[in-house]
Amino acid sequence: MDANRIKQIRSLIEFLSRILGDHYEIVFHVINEDKTYIDTIINGHISGRTEDSPLTKFALELIESKVYLERHYVTHYKTVTKDNKRLQGSTFFIMDEDNQAIEGMLCFNLDYSGRVDLANAILKDLNLSLLPGELQTESLEAQPAEDDFTEILSESVKDTIKQFIGVDLQTDNLTLTQEARLDIVKVLEEKNIFQLKGAVTEVADLLGVSEPTIYRYRTKIQKEKMN
Repeated sequence: MDANRIKQIRSLIEFLSRILGDHYEIVFHVINEDKTYIDTIINGHISGRTEDSPLTKFALELIESKVYLERHYVTHYKTVTKDNKRLQGSTFFIMDEDNQAIEGMLCFNLDYSGRVDLANAILKDLNLSLLPGELQTESLEAQPAEDDFTEILSESVKDTIKQFIGVDLQTDNLTLTQEARLDIVKVLEEKNIFQLKGAVTEVADLLGVSEPTIYRYRTKIQKEKMN
C-alpha cells in the first residue's frame, strides 16, 4: 500500500472515530508481502493494545483463508480481550486496485458494557431489578453474527504464537525434538506469523533455540515447498 493511500485511510479513521465515539476501538492494519503491522489504533484502551501489538490469530486466519476474495467484510463476531472483556467486532478488507490482493484491514471493536450498566441502572430506578431477565451483556449484541467466530485480542506477538501452538512451551516445561520444533515453525510459517514484527525473536525464545536456527528452519521449509 502506497503512502498516499495510507494517509487517506488515516484521515478516514479520524473521521469515523469522531462519529462513533469512545466506545469503538478502530484498528488499521497494513498488510504487505513481507510485513504486517498496526499503522493506527484509536481508543486502544478498550483492548489494551497499541501500535506495537500484533495481528490476532483470527486476523491471520482470515488472511490465510482469503475470505476477502468472497466478501468485502465480516461483521458482528465475538471478540474477547486479554482481561476477558467481551466486545463485538467487525472487519472491512482493503483491497488493491485489481481487487485481488489484500492491502489492509479496518477493524472495529465495540465495547457495549456501558450500555448494559445504563440499562440495569434504569431498571433499578424503576424498581424492576428483581424481575427475571435482567439485562445481561449477551442480550445487547446488536445482531446475530454472520459466522460463529470468536477473536482473542492479543497484546503481544508471544500471545498470538501461543494461540497457534496451543500450549505454553515455557510454562509446561516441554522438551522438543528438532523435528517437533521444525513442525511448529512450519505451522507458524503457514499462518504468516513471521510477517509480524519481532516474531522470529519470540519464536526462538519459545522454542529455546537461536534466531539463526529459526531462519535455517524457515529456509528448509521454503525449499521443501519448491520441490
